Amino acid sequence: MCRGLSGAPRSALRQALADGEISAVFQPKVALNTGALIGVEALARWNSQSLGAVSPDTFIPLAEQEGLIGDVTTLILGQALAACQELRRHAPCVTVSVNFAPSLLGDSCLPTQLDQALRRAGLPPSALVAEITENQPIADIAGAAATLGALRARGINCAIDDFGTGHSSLLSLLRLPFSELKIDRAFVTHCATDRDAEIIVRATLGLAREMDLHVVAEGIETPDAETMLIALGCATGQGFRYGHAVLPAAIIAQLQDRTTGFNA
Repeated sequence: MCRGLSGAPRSALRQALADGEISAVFQPKVALNTGALIGVEALARWNSQSLGAVSPDTFIPLAEQEGLIGDVTTLILGQALAACQELRRHAPCVTVSVNFAPSLLGDSCLPTQLDQALRRAGLPPSALVAEITENQPIADIAGAAATLGALRARGINCAIDDFGTGHSSLLSLLRLPFSELKIDRAFVTHCATDRDAEIIVRATLGLAREMDLHVVAEGIETPDAETMLIALGCATGQGFRYGHAVLPAAIIAQLQDRTTGFNA
């Protein structure tokens, strides 16, 4: 059961980082036409000895408020690259997506830090996708554009997450050098049963094609949604239909099980 932080001391998150209570789990991303595993997304989880499972919707905003979002991201990045290295022994071209808060894009040292992290992990830049979730406006658009441009120049892909919700907008696509667009689950989950959701997904795919953006549909849960997305030309999917967020060992086991696994 997920709990909030009501009554918890402000130092709880800092202590959780020190105690190793925060870690990454990974949700598969698949090629819709073949079912092959092509990537995973790293998702942060906090399992507290005193609070139980704390929702990311609670502790990620807290990390931003407390100035700890960089520490959380560095931790998850390290675990994500290690997991990608392990997964590539079984699926050589797998990528790993890591979420970066908009506030981190103002750090001009970020591209160099990612270079170093990739080098330590023995991975090429193309193994990493930096996902930007605009849960708040990007204060310094010029700085963010420079940082994302530097990442793209290195061969690191950059994705706009949860497109169509929050602050993720057409203006972001115009101003920032993204290579990937993730359609939010709010539209994807019901696209086979809700005409309005289908129209939005169809229009977003058309826009992405015109802008030469790779598209990932989040929140695929049913065969009907999958079938519709394939018919609309979506290449990549993510959601409970392909697996929940788990440890790398569980994904490897699924790769090795040809009766229930991915098409490697």
